[in-house]
Amino acid sequence: MQKCRRHELDWLRVMAFFLLILFHSGMPYVTHDWHINNSETSIALTWLWDFFHNWRMPLLFMISGCGIWFALGKRSAAQFLKERSTRLLIPLVFGVFIIVPPQVYLQRLAEGQNFDSYIAFYPHFFDGHIFAGGNFTPNHLWFIYSLFFYSLAALPLMLFLKSERGAQSMDKIASVLSKRWGIYLTMIPLYISLVWLNPYGKEYVFEFHHLVLVIIGFVIVSRDSIIQSIELQRKKFLLIAIIGITLAIYVHYSPIVFSRRVYYLPNVIGYLSLLFAIFGYGRRYLNFSNTFIKYCNEGVYAFYILHQTITVILAYHIVQMDLNLWIKLLMTTAGTAVFTLIIYHFGVRPFNLIRPLFGLKKAHKKTLEFQPATAGRISPV
Repeated sequence: MQKCRRHELDWLRVMAFFLLILFHSGMPYVTHDWHINNSETSIALTWLWDFFHNWRMPLLFMISGCGIWFALGKRSAAQFLKERSTRLLIPLVFGVFIIVPPQVYLQRLAEGQNFDSYIAFYPHFFDGHIFAGGNFTPNHLWFIYSLFFYSLAALPLMLFLKSERGAQSMDKIASVLSKRWGIYLTMIPLYISLVWLNPYGKEYVFEFHHLVLVIIGFVIVSRDSIIQSIELQRKKFLLIAIIGITLAIYVHYSPIVFSRRVYYLPNVIGYLSLLFAIFGYGRRYLNFSNTFIKYCNEGVYAFYILHQTITVILAYHIVQMDLNLWIKLLMTTAGTAVFTLIIYHFGVRPFNLIRPLFGLKKAHKKTLEFQPATAGRISPV
């Protein structure tokens, strides 16, 4: 069952991370405050980015849950924890101390603070957490420590479902979820987590619904019958997604103030349906491999770690130019993609001393042309 590689998960992961890079490249040009802000913003772009924001991270958490299923297939709990610590915590520590500080430095410069140099600023990076008026922050790397924490929190349940006794329970769950409309039972814990278990709903706090999404991802790839059912119902999921998201937008922008319970109902139905549609269409059309996806699948984690610092550096200079907003957006996006690729391909990928800092396993020289993953294994993120 898990011996066959799920190539569509590679494609979906790469597409989700590339969407994340595009998303951050556009943040200086929307009406929301970001690290660097352009003087001119676009309301239309803001609406589109708000749409992306509602499902881009949930998609990544679900894919990460899929990855945990495969990772536990050939590892003990101790081996799994060692693998997670190596591939998540090492890049996190390296990223927070080396990759993130330039972002904060340029943000403070854009806000009018002065420093003699980046070296002079660096000690001030540790002057308290950013939420308390300081500078210390993981910024975009919050996803890594969140995923590590969710992996620990969900591990007892996942180990049980992997056990002989748990497999019997999993078979029963799969028989229900594989039926028509059955997959929507996963909406219940997701809705509960959003309405009652996330009272703060702010950045960097424990978001219980992300943990639920990780578990949903774990469950839907545990049995072929579930993912096959999702594939067969993909058109229905897409239609329901359109209806649900439309209702959620209406409730959000309506002059009538609705409660969280009312707002999150069409929101959960719409965006969860969209995620299922993405998995269904991915299963249908992306279950193949080639050199491009093998290269991207290996490098996408490093891309994620690197990209936002490059985006902030570029945006800091580009927003000061007297150019059209859309030209600035194109320059920021293209520049982020090109410079991230160059740094990864020539500065990270070839060097075994550097690869672990970006979550990559050491590689033999002969495999650096491209390095396909072993069957059934997918990246920790």
